[in-house]
Amino acid sequence: MQNQNIESSYIEEDEIDLRELWETIKGGKKIIALIMTVIVSITFVYVLSIPNSYKSKAVLIPAESGSQPGQLAGLAAMAGINLGSASMTPDVAFSSLLDNYEFMKKFIVKNNILEYYTKDDFDKNYVFALGFRGIYDFLKSDSKKEKKIDNEGEIFALAKKLKSSFSISADKKSGLISIEYIDKDRTYAPKMVDMFLRDASAYLVDNGLNNIDARLKYFEQEMSLVDGFELRQSLSAIISKILQEKVMMKSKKYYQCDLLSAPYEPYIKDKAKPKRALILIVSFITSMILGIFIVFFLNFIKSSKENA
Repeated sequence: MQNQNIESSYIEEDEIDLRELWETIKGGKKIIALIMTVIVSITFVYVLSIPNSYKSKAVLIPAESGSQPGQLAGLAAMAGINLGSASMTPDVAFSSLLDNYEFMKKFIVKNNILEYYTKDDFDKNYVFALGFRGIYDFLKSDSKKEKKIDNEGEIFALAKKLKSSFSISADKKSGLISIEYIDKDRTYAPKMVDMFLRDASAYLVDNGLNNIDARLKYFEQEMSLVDGFELRQSLSAIISKILQEKVMMKSKKYYQCDLLSAPYEPYIKDKAKPKRALILIVSFITSMILGIFIVFFLNFIKSSKENA
C-alpha cells in the first residue's frame, strides 16, 4: 500500500512538472515567436544574398596501352634489371597537381585567373533566388575596403580556393574519370575544367616524355655494354615497348585518356548549391529551440529572485 502511494506521488509530480513546463512555454510564446521571427528573417535575407553555384564536369576514358609497367618490369627482369612496380593512374596524377603549388601558380598566371576573379564585373553572370541581387550588391558595396596589393598572397589563396572547387574521381566499376569544378559563374565553370585539363595534361605528358627519354637512354647504354644475343634481344624488346609507350602518350590530347564527355555550361536552374529551403528549415528549428531555452532561462532567473 505504501509503495503504491509513493508511485502515485511520483506520477503526480511528473504531471505537475509537464504542466508547468507547458505553461512556461505558453507564457513565453511571444518571446519565442519574436526570436524565431528575427532569426528566420535574417536567414531569409542571407539566403537571398547568396548566388547560385553551378557544377561543370568532364568525363574521361583511361586509355589502355600495350606497354604497361608490369610488362616492362617482366621484360627487364629477363635482362636482370629491376624497374620496380610503381604506377600512377590518370585521376591520381591530375589530383596530385592540385596540391602542387608551383603548377597551380603557373596555371593561374598563364590563364589570367586572378585577373578574372578580381575584375569589377566578375560577378555579372551570378544568378540569385527570385532573380533579386539587390541584397548582394548592397553587401558587396558595403564591404569594399582599400587594402595593400599582395599578388603572391592572392595567388596562394586562389590556389587553395581552386583546389576546394575541383573534384577529381574515378568510378571503380567503369574506370571513367570525372573532373568537376563548381563556380558561381555558370559560364566560367566549363572554361575552368577545360583549362585545367589542357594545362595538366601538357604538364604530365611533358614529365612523362622526359622520364621515357631517360629510360631509353639508360637501356640504350645497357644494350651497348652487353654481348649476349639473348640479353640484347630482351633489351631490344624493352626499348621497343618504351617507344610504343612514347608514341601512345604523344597521340593523346589528354594525359593517358580520351574524352567521353566535354564540360558544358549548366542549365540556369541546375544549381549545385545553396540548399536554401534546407537552410531555412534548419534556421526555423534552431530558432524555436533557442527561443524555448531563453524562455526557460528567464523563468529560472525570475524564480531565483522570488525565492531570494
